[in-house]
Amino acid sequence: MRVRIWGTRGSYPVAHRSMLRYGGNTTCVEVRTTKRCIMLDAGTGLRLLGDALAAEPAPPRQLDLLMTHTHWDHIIGFPFFQPIYQPEYRIDIFGMARTQSTLRTTLANALTDPLLPMSLEDLRAELHFHEIDQGSCFNLGSVEVSTARTNHPYRALAYRLETEAASLVFIPDTGPFHTVLFGDERINWQGRPTDSDVELQELAAMREAIIELARDADWMLYDAQFTDAQYAQFPHWGHSTASQAREIAEAAGVRELLLFHHDPHRSDDELDAIVAAQSALARPPLVIRAAFEGMVLDKEEAL
Repeated sequence: MRVRIWGTRGSYPVAHRSMLRYGGNTTCVEVRTTKRCIMLDAGTGLRLLGDALAAEPAPPRQLDLLMTHTHWDHIIGFPFFQPIYQPEYRIDIFGMARTQSTLRTTLANALTDPLLPMSLEDLRAELHFHEIDQGSCFNLGSVEVSTARTNHPYRALAYRLETEAASLVFIPDTGPFHTVLFGDERINWQGRPTDSDVELQELAAMREAIIELARDADWMLYDAQFTDAQYAQFPHWGHSTASQAREIAEAAGVRELLLFHHDPHRSDDELDAIVAAQSALARPPLVIRAAFEGMVLDKEEAL
């Protein structure tokens, strides 16, 4: 399994000299095995991945796109992904089943005038949409995919991708599991944590499912958008802190935690300081780094 990171930011893309090392594109990760190219989320990093595929002498024509959810920062790269305009590609797109709108309709609406001067029917690739839910398990070639729900507004999915060589867990958007339970309705934040026994039990169950999903993973990409001080101000935004990410990684026995979904205002130097602080607190043998554009993670496997 070879993993390449094409986008690491949350909320919106940024371009500033203080953010060059970790990058400014929003979330997108590529996973390659011998016969498969799997993409995690379709942020602006997906455009770079599309350009890289176009430059390959013999790119894979079967692509799989796993969507955690359809907030703008996770789909904004889709209309600018070169393969969707090429008839030789088949792209299978997986995402959470919802009551408000189908996955196909959501992406189609994002392409439609007045947002963009095109429609889903203008795309030339062969597209197939698959609606899944928490607890779904399926195979993409030699890759076993499993899912769990994250604690994020309007719900989102976490993914585990596993082969005989390695395991990757992808949790770019989640709040912690003790303050607010997010569902399909807008949260009217009252300025205090939930005191509902039902909600607290559901949060505890969600946390355990996330820990089991990440159990003994080689790599875990995890939402660390906030500092602890920021989380205290915005607990209703559905994002975690680096310390909360570390706690989940330690509970799950993850080998390497990669902090992800960086705040768009966070500079390279600030991210360095966060990594250093969490690394000093981490229980060995956990390794903590911050994900950066161009980062490659590789476990022995013939490609």
